[in-house]
Amino acid sequence: MSIKTSLYLENFVISMYFQKGIMGNITRNFWKEILPSFSVFISEIVLDESGSIKNTSLRKKHEELLKNYPVLELNTDIVKIADEYLKQRKIPRADALHIATASFYGINFLVTWNLRHIYKRGTQEIVREINTWLKISVPTIVTPEDLFKEENT
Repeated sequence: MSIKTSLYLENFVISMYFQKGIMGNITRNFWKEILPSFSVFISEIVLDESGSIKNTSLRKKHEELLKNYPVLELNTDIVKIADEYLKQRKIPRADALHIATASFYGINFLVTWNLRHIYKRGTQEIVREINTWLKISVPTIVTPEDLFKEENT
């Protein structure tokens, strides 16, 4: 029996699923063609962010899209890891918590469209440095498009 590679979905990629245009199309194709090959996880942070969507119809679409994925619980260790990231890099706390959650649970890939904070090379370098120092897993931070490219090589 083979074990599937693990993947964590961050909110930007979930939101993009419902957008028009090329990134929305890539995201929906990613959902259909790539996600079934992975063990997919979300977190309490994802649910909190999705639950705060004011548009009731859109919030329900998010809930429906996410309902079958296991939810990783937030804990004090994750908060401490996120705090380490925040000492080194100015990013939103929720973004640090997404990265820390994927790291703490040993997730292989963190998938995001958040190019401004999470996907940025400087953030990835800080995560690699801190996680190595803490002796915890370093998730590979990718976009859905990156995983399409990986599958075709």
